[in-house]
Amino acid sequence: MPLPRALVRLRWPSFLAPFVLGSVAGAQGQDGFLHGVGHSDFALSYTFDAFDEFFDGDDRTSSAAVGEVERRAYALYTAMGLRDDLDFVLNAVYAATESDGTSAVPDEEDLQDLTLGLKWRAFEHPIGGALTSFLLAPAVKLPGGNYEDDGFSAIGDGQIDVRMRAIAQLQVRGCWIALESGYDIRNGSPDDEVPLNVTLGLTLSERLSILPFWSQVESLGGIDLNEVPARGSFKDLEQDSTQAGVSGYFGLSKSVYLSGMLRTTVDGSNVGDSEAFSVGLVVRL
Repeated sequence: MPLPRALVRLRWPSFLAPFVLGSVAGAQGQDGFLHGVGHSDFALSYTFDAFDEFFDGDDRTSSAAVGEVERRAYALYTAMGLRDDLDFVLNAVYAATESDGTSAVPDEEDLQDLTLGLKWRAFEHPIGGALTSFLLAPAVKLPGGNYEDDGFSAIGDGQIDVRMRAIAQLQVRGCWIALESGYDIRNGSPDDEVPLNVTLGLTLSERLSILPFWSQVESLGGIDLNEVPARGSFKDLEQDSTQAGVSGYFGLSKSVYLSGMLRTTVDGSNVGDSEAFSVGLVVRL
């Protein structure tokens, strides 16, 4: 039972590569909607993220050497319907970070990472007045630029990640809830990760949708900040994070949407206690 295109709601494009000593750049998970053969989304977004406190291990602290860290990310996202049950997804991020701390950490700016993935609907079935679906969403993350990947101001981890994700979704009329999880193989110094993302979609009108979300990333090992450099480098950090936020879409027409997002860090280990906002433009073809 394919989902009627009129019921499909866009989601905030996510770019999931972690920053060194920072929260995950885009914590909102994927939903279970597909575009259908011949249909595509294109999105441009700007995200600003900042923190002046961070987690050293599990302890929240601050440091004059670190100061306030500000990060900006410019993302190009596209999702293309290859078949009615299969999408191709691409995300490219250009990132910049700077700090006003006393340690004179150099600013960094470069093409960060490319993420290539698929979303395949393996199962879809109506149950009463609800529609349930299950999707597989494998992806690979590739470093996009020749940036510094082992330092306080690094914009990325500079490695290839293989992401094995699955999405379960329940939809009841204009409301839905999606759960995304899986296992991320990190081919480098950082240990593998287990993500968990929950997104609730609320359709308030034909033009307005609101999406509260909650996200957790659990690293399977690593060291704390206070153990650098005695036991390893910044690339060896165990980076856990719990974040919550809300995104929204406002339709200017049937094919053009404005998007926005607010996000806060709830808890973490060896990441920044950051706040973030995003704005974007989405075009549906």
